[in-house]
Amino acid sequence: MCRLLVYRLGSLGDTVMALPCFNRILEYYPHAKITLLTNKPVASKAAPLQAVLGENLFYHKVLTYPVGTRNPIKLARLLREIRLLKIDTVINITALRSPSADKRDKRFFALAGAKTFIGFDQKIEDFKIKIDPSTGEMEWEAKRLTKKLSKLGFMDVQADKYWNLRLTESEKYRAAEVLGTFHNHPAMLAINAGTKMPIKDWGPDNWLQLLELLQKKYEHYALVIVGVEEESQFAQRCLDIWKGAGLNLCGKTNPRVSAAVLAQAKLFIGHDSGPLHLAACVGVPSVGIFSCINKPRQWFPKGENNKMIFPDHPCDESKRDRFKNVENRMILQILPSTVAAAADQILRNNSAV
Repeated sequence: MCRLLVYRLGSLGDTVMALPCFNRILEYYPHAKITLLTNKPVASKAAPLQAVLGENLFYHKVLTYPVGTRNPIKLARLLREIRLLKIDTVINITALRSPSADKRDKRFFALAGAKTFIGFDQKIEDFKIKIDPSTGEMEWEAKRLTKKLSKLGFMDVQADKYWNLRLTESEKYRAAEVLGTFHNHPAMLAINAGTKMPIKDWGPDNWLQLLELLQKKYEHYALVIVGVEEESQFAQRCLDIWKGAGLNLCGKTNPRVSAAVLAQAKLFIGHDSGPLHLAACVGVPSVGIFSCINKPRQWFPKGENNKMIFPDHPCDESKRDRFKNVENRMILQILPSTVAAAADQILRNNSAV
């Protein structure tokens, strides 16, 4: 039996972006024993990678380590753990790194006994951010990751089968349970107003104004709000604005149950954050509210029936310190009316009004 170690760091959004790789690995190695090596801990608001992938669906065992550690005791312990697993193949689907980092990691895994390496030894140009000169858009991260699996043959990164979260019947049942009377509601709007990065936060006033605008036209919609427990209080303010049917699920579902909930929505609206990727992953048309910390395309969610909205300002400016101040965040330039118009257009195009 082939023993694989899949090396991937990140949290919710990062994991969904790598989902085509995980599905392709399962497709190519249907009988392999798969160990996942990932980071721990993650940010307090971020779901760990294994919480997104579920238990025993994409892997059989998880090893974790603190990213950036140089502690020789911790590294020696990790090395020993990998050796004991008798890993023969390591698949590297990490985020964009330097050539020296990849070489260092490959040496580490070789010391652990691995003989075959996939996703390492790329060409020097593969370590550079690719930008389309005609559009200024960056290479889609999901596409960049799948190129690291070129040894496994061609794969269509847009194919739905590669974005399958493999939700279980118990997860779908739990989603129906938390939705209660809203289960299979014919008109559901889902939002998430949270983010673990302040620079990506559109701000409570903008969210409340957006819901006031949408409520006037879509009062027959049920508003479902997903997120972590810390976002529950603001979610209630949103429901007070909505006035109609609504449900606050913040802190009441894990990422996979949230995905099953979101799959029933006609539209999702959220920041450039994990829930946006989760919604698009299960096929829900989405409006993404982006800061300028990332340029267009690189971190877009899956699918073409989405609207991504950026501030009207050169995006590289947002990386300057002065724009990281709460009052100067350029994402605050995005008008609620602009987001409402994008939502309206998607719903009209899908005849879901």
